Amino acid sequence: MKRFRVRRAVLLALAIAFLATAWVWDGFVAIERFVVRMIPWTRFKQAFAALVDRLPATLVLLIFLVPFLIVEPLLVAATVAIAMGYVLSGVIAWIALKFLAVALIPAIFDLTQHKLMTMPWFARAYERVMAFHHYADQIVAPYREAAAALLRQWRRRAAAAGSRLPGGALLAARIAARKRATGRRALTSSR
Repeated sequence: MKRFRVRRAVLLALAIAFLATAWVWDGFVAIERFVVRMIPWTRFKQAFAALVDRLPATLVLLIFLVPFLIVEPLLVAATVAIAMGYVLSGVIAWIALKFLAVALIPAIFDLTQHKLMTMPWFARAYERVMAFHHYADQIVAPYREAAAALLRQWRRRAAAAGSRLPGGALLAARIAARKRATGRRALTSSR
């Protein structure tokens, strides 16, 4: 029984780490799309897509892997710098490189995905990753729902406690009116 619990805990931790990475990935893809809409890079994106369409899939894979191939050795160098006593500059370099990799790789994948999926082995690998994504989402879902319910309960308690304070009811009414004006759901206090 203890063995099952340990295995379940490890699997849950891996699923949470995987989903956190996937959520960050999706967030950076959304940011990349927002930036592309804000900055007039539509012509660049179209030209890049046309270039990707003309290139063979193996070269497109190389374009997709270039940030990874550049960043990973530099991450090793930053780690060595930290180990050699250059802690602050090494940590700053490590964080900047990680941010660059996490921001750039999803953007490039978004632009090259259609061509990468023409390679059968890449499409199979992508399907497996997405299958694990759905599996991890199923594992984490009950915990996410429980955390959301707990957060809602804490918010209700805070709203009820705030309404009992002098002037708290007026403040709660102002906050609820502001939320209604912006379209967000107002919290209801339960007594």
